[in-house]
Amino acid sequence: MEDPAREVEGVVRALVDKPTLRRQAETLQRYFTPDVEFYHPYIQSNWGLTALIAIYQVAELFLNYSGVDFENIVYDAKENAIGVRMTVYIRPWILLTRTTPLYFFAMLELEDVIVGGKKVKKIRVQRDYFIRSPTIQLIPIIGELYNSQTLWFLIGNFNALLFQGFIWLLSLVFPIEPIKVE
Repeated sequence: MEDPAREVEGVVRALVDKPTLRRQAETLQRYFTPDVEFYHPYIQSNWGLTALIAIYQVAELFLNYSGVDFENIVYDAKENAIGVRMTVYIRPWILLTRTTPLYFFAMLELEDVIVGGKKVKKIRVQRDYFIRSPTIQLIPIIGELYNSQTLWFLIGNFNALLFQGFIWLLSLVFPIEPIKVE
């Protein structure tokens, strides 16, 4: 990548936006280093590009990637890293009736490489972090409730109200008298 801040969106789209296995392999070979490392909550690999191609292609076969939305992309030139917050949509073969959004953050550590006499940046390390558990999201009905922003908002407000009630109750049981200064 010559301009990682602009090009990373295209790289991610080629990997998880209704990809073909060939397009995934070509994208990985073009934008990742041969000794790439991959850290994910369910699988970790430091066996290089061949292993990463296999991981992505097995994931495509099981998860059936169907799209991606980007929420934020941040490029830090000093640290030579990119942070991507996104939603990847999957439609697993066992749940073809619905699309499940996976919310996660990917941290891509870059490395400068010379290709064809030009200095470009390739991805050396990919670290994925889930914002919500994908396992729970896949459970019918429960997954949809777990994924509901409204439900999380209500639970958060209920917890705050419960805590305020607890504080009020403590103030009744253990009243605090003002300190008199003379």
